[in-house]
Amino acid sequence: MKKTRNLLMAIFSGSLLLAAILYILGEFLHVDMGFFAEATRQQRFVCSTVMILLTISLLPLSLRLFKFKRISNDLQQRKAPALARWGTLRLSIMGALLVVNTFLYYAFELEASYGYLAVVTLLCMPFVIPTMNRCKEEVEEVKEPEFSESSENPEPSESSESPVL
Repeated sequence: MKKTRNLLMAIFSGSLLLAAILYILGEFLHVDMGFFAEATRQQRFVCSTVMILLTISLLPLSLRLFKFKRISNDLQQRKAPALARWGTLRLSIMGALLVVNTFLYYAFELEASYGYLAVVTLLCMPFVIPTMNRCKEEVEEVKEPEFSESSENPEPSESSESPVL
């Protein structure tokens, strides 16, 4: 399990480090990354729309990935190998969104929508930090809560009087 956690932590840290390097290059070292500065309005619109749709669809998918029945069963049966596979997928999706949106922010000369998408992705990253406790929790069997009849709210009987206000 420790080897799996180290792999996932390397992916997590690597994507954050790569985004931080892009940020430092663009903000503090003033490296010109305006590769798409000459893009037309239509090209900017299409690229922005595609990235918005990808980000708002892939972020919830990656956050809820381990809740899907097939993946949950795989995690419970194969433990560490399944966690390495699905955790890598989850962190790769989120890391790629973060790095690509950060890059496009500078490539389109500080286009705000990419910056917002990168910030939203960055805000979602703490929910998937691959700590040892989280790795163990994700491969444990999910126990269904048991309800007993005594825990349900009993119906008021006809003989009981309701308080008058």
